[in-house]
Amino acid sequence: MGSTPVLRTAALLLAVCCTAGCGSSQNTPVEDAARAFYDSVAGHDGEKACALLAPETRSELEQSAGRPCAAALLDEKLPTVARPVDVRVFGTMAEVRYADEVAFLTRFGHRWTLMAVGCRPDGDRPYDCQVKGS
Repeated sequence: MGSTPVLRTAALLLAVCCTAGCGSSQNTPVEDAARAFYDSVAGHDGEKACALLAPETRSELEQSAGRPCAAALLDEKLPTVARPVDVRVFGTMAEVRYADEVAFLTRFGHRWTLMAVGCRPDGDRPYDCQVKGS
């Protein structure tokens, strides 16, 4: 899938906040949400993993796959991740960096959800993500 305005905006906001020194003490809830997602995928629990996706991401996945989220997500063959290399929180957006990929999260109310997963740098463009919202 190619990059989208949402992903470009997220990458821009993250870059601006990195240079401005933003961040917060919310790293643990962000890391926990990402861990719960990847653990659910590794455990083949597509329903639980889909419940952790941002609504736009879930909708985009279902629409592009033509299947319910749980089945479509497990078909993506997302990699198993180890401990995060870095966690950064920027207001209502966050990123969790692993050795080989990045997950982008957004906060809805008091809950962190995954906006894009399986993301890798794509040259001069922001990121190429396996699963993302529009």
